[in-house]
Amino acid sequence: MADPEGAATAANSDPPSTWLRRTADLIRNRDWFGIAIEIAVVTVGVLLAFQIDQWGQDRRQARDERQFLERMYSETDEAIRENDWAVQMHASNRRTAIEGLKRANDNVALARFAATPESCLTGASFPGLGFNDTSYEELSASGRLNIVSDPVLRAELREVAAAQAEAVTQLNYSRAQGIPITQALDPYVNLGFDQDGNRTCRTDWPALVKDHAARNAVVRYARYLVLVWQKRAYTRDVLAKAHNHIACKLSKPDCLAKVPQIIGFRPRNDVLPPALSRKAMSPSGK
Repeated sequence: MADPEGAATAANSDPPSTWLRRTADLIRNRDWFGIAIEIAVVTVGVLLAFQIDQWGQDRRQARDERQFLERMYSETDEAIRENDWAVQMHASNRRTAIEGLKRANDNVALARFAATPESCLTGASFPGLGFNDTSYEELSASGRLNIVSDPVLRAELREVAAAQAEAVTQLNYSRAQGIPITQALDPYVNLGFDQDGNRTCRTDWPALVKDHAARNAVVRYARYLVLVWQKRAYTRDVLAKAHNHIACKLSKPDCLAKVPQIIGFRPRNDVLPPALSRKAMSPSGK
């Protein structure tokens, strides 16, 4: 004769079969309360397993997001330093152009200014920023920004990418317009090297201001410097906001209650690239 206890033990070794057999017995006996208990136990088990799996996914996503934000914290810091350099350089070159033309009617003051290192005007110089001009545009296009759970921070990083793209567009346009400017200024710039191999620069301002084309070239150069400066300064502003937001989320020591801004608004460009200008002014729109 079969051992009832042995049969029960064998049944318990196969949980799904045991549950189905027990449920069938309850249905035959019309034990609705028992059926409800069995369903509740199974439902709770499924929900608990789902919750554990979701908890694991949330932990992995939080870990990946923190690693991403740590990277963004370092990259925004580097990009801010690059923009600071560009903003200061453009401002310095513009001051040189303005200071030279301000002394155009004072030969003594102009000669004295021309003898200083600050008078160097090496033509239309618009350097690019290799890291700053590419990294965030690539990041935005890659879709990696979706890993950031904070919608405000995600929007700020997209704004950084848009600002950098605008700055590069203005840079390329200014470079194209700077070619004839450099050609007009080149006859009055003397470059050389000192005994240590460092570059020397001297601009013949007394002769330059007597050349109508060269004077106009200086004014145009100063204007393009303003346009590039505005784009770089705005990029620096949005970078500073995004960097500070990340610093606060990561509890970094440079988290600020208020982020200083250079201009604090998005500049509008009043100089259209040639192709766009022709399209805008053409009656046919082509």
